[in-house]
Amino acid sequence: MLFKNIKIIDGGFTAKSNMYVRTEGPVISYVGEKEPDRIDGEEIYDGRGSLMLPAFYNCHCHVPMTLLRGYGEGLDLQRWLTEKIFPFEDKLTAKDVYWSTKLGAMELIASGCASISDMYFFIGDMASSLNECGMKANISHGISSGAETDIRDKKGYKDTMELDKRVRSGEFGGKPGDGSESRIKADMGLHAEYTSDENLVRQVADTAYEAGMIVHVHTSETKKEHAECKERHGGRTPVKYFSDCGLFKNQVQAAHCVYIEEEDVDIMKAAGAYMVHNPSSNMKLGSGIARVRELNEKGLNIALGTDGASSNNNLNMMEEMHMAAMISRGFTLDANAVSAGDILKMATFNGALSQGRKNCGKIEEGMRADLIVMDLDRPHMQPDFDTVANIVFSAQSSDIVLNMIDGRIVYKNGEYLTIDRERVIFEVNKSFERILSEL
Repeated sequence: MLFKNIKIIDGGFTAKSNMYVRTEGPVISYVGEKEPDRIDGEEIYDGRGSLMLPAFYNCHCHVPMTLLRGYGEGLDLQRWLTEKIFPFEDKLTAKDVYWSTKLGAMELIASGCASISDMYFFIGDMASSLNECGMKANISHGISSGAETDIRDKKGYKDTMELDKRVRSGEFGGKPGDGSESRIKADMGLHAEYTSDENLVRQVADTAYEAGMIVHVHTSETKKEHAECKERHGGRTPVKYFSDCGLFKNQVQAAHCVYIEEEDVDIMKAAGAYMVHNPSSNMKLGSGIARVRELNEKGLNIALGTDGASSNNNLNMMEEMHMAAMISRGFTLDANAVSAGDILKMATFNGALSQGRKNCGKIEEGMRADLIVMDLDRPHMQPDFDTVANIVFSAQSSDIVLNMIDGRIVYKNGEYLTIDRERVIFEVNKSFERILSEL
């Protein structure tokens, strides 16, 4: 496919007008100002009045929890979990998770997302659902302590290894030796410090290392969680405790990090770990505001996530970028605490790197064709003086007119090309009503 005369956000995250971008299969094969020779049968996209940018990477999500949108309103994290979420989740079936995942995928795709890092259960059904939608995903089961002391006896471990087996078989693309890349990846999940013990943390760390998996974990989300961890572990923060248990010998996506301390930053930087900032969820649950300006200035790797729709209440990365920029500036009383360019990079390239997808997240030749197109001919997008600032502060998800993932168009002009919208909404509401009747 050849996009012509289109404005783009290039690999340096600056805007360039009247560009040509060609995709061949799943990759970007040409980016330039000069029109390339035509290929017979090639589809041409007239990009006049449009903007192309890298698709978004939502790096902390619980997409099946889209089914719980609005459930548990007005409660802090701990009450929200124990009084509402955990009892509801006890009633979920694999079928419920499959359909609620598709509901979340619709919202993600329409708001420009190509990939998510997700932590939940029934992860095999999640993988099938997202793969059918054409999305990418790093999926983990949030393993926690229980009666089993050996991780190999835990369902979360077994489900993770089964998904990894499916990934390695080439079911989702990326069969070893064929030069392709899997859309779905299995990560090792550790729910949190307060739902685990040292034995489990060490086993998760060792298992992930042996399997070459990324670790996804909730970290220092609330003041209570952070303080109680220090009480339990001789003054050690969650990051320090996890580090002492060997967790950071792996690549880690540490979700939230609202209360991390100076030593925590040093540990994470040295390990190449990624903090995943979830501003909307952290504010809605009254958890706090992460010090993003300070952490960004210190050189900590930062990506963005929405968290689940039950705590956000949406999966809109456009809104998350806007929120991240606004609260950082308001909190620090600095009108440029974190630049619009840095925010956009967090939502795209940084997110891709945190998932281990080094060839994603930029519009450059040889990168994967994860691309979105926005309509610039909207009143709130004009005048187009500072395009990057307009993306972060002015643009709406409704401005997105095309979403391409691995060179495949999955959304165009408001239509889903891989999802039966009516069927999904019907199935999700049926599941919700059944579960409410069982509570």
